[in-house]
Amino acid sequence: RFNPRQAWTVMGIFISALVLGSLKIIPLPTAMLLGALFVFITRCISPDEAYRQVDWKVLIMIGCMLSLGTAMQYTGTAEFLAERLTSLVGTMNPIWLLTGFFALTVLLTQPMSNQAAAAVVIPIALQTAVQLGLNPRTFAMMIAFAASTSYLTPLEPACLMVYGPGRYRFMDFIRVGGLLTIVVYIITIIMTPLLWPLK
Repeated sequence: RFNPRQAWTVMGIFISALVLGSLKIIPLPTAMLLGALFVFITRCISPDEAYRQVDWKVLIMIGCMLSLGTAMQYTGTAEFLAERLTSLVGTMNPIWLLTGFFALTVLLTQPMSNQAAAAVVIPIALQTAVQLGLNPRTFAMMIAFAASTSYLTPLEPACLMVYGPGRYRFMDFIRVGGLLTIVVYIITIIMTPLLWPLK
């Protein structure tokens, strides 16, 4: 049932945690954990209610996703894919090379974190750009945008948070996320070379 008094209490705790984390008074994860603790202390929610609301399937999937991303990074799988891409499209038009790096980064950022995917692809892309006499910044920006395009599957933690409660299916993300990825690609492939010229 809706409880106005508790609603204001929770809102105050949430805003306080955000302010503490945003101003870097304490680290953001610590601020959020403190916020959760105060929600329990003020009896806005009980531990039993909190446990009942946890979607354990999503939690397990996040753990598996992080493990898969770490494995891809440490075994060199992601770097191997990036090198194969460079050998395939390295002699083509630079736009195709940018497209290839965009596609690879989008692919890697689904099971891996955004930062890990970018960290794996950027060094190879920059080296390729330098060897071909192209602007490395263009490639870096293209990969930065691609690494943020992680809504093709529900494997991204933010997507997983709505996956269970929203009763979405895996294909929902592919349909909507796929279309959105194409839109982001079109805007990025047009704007990036204009703002950061290839030569």
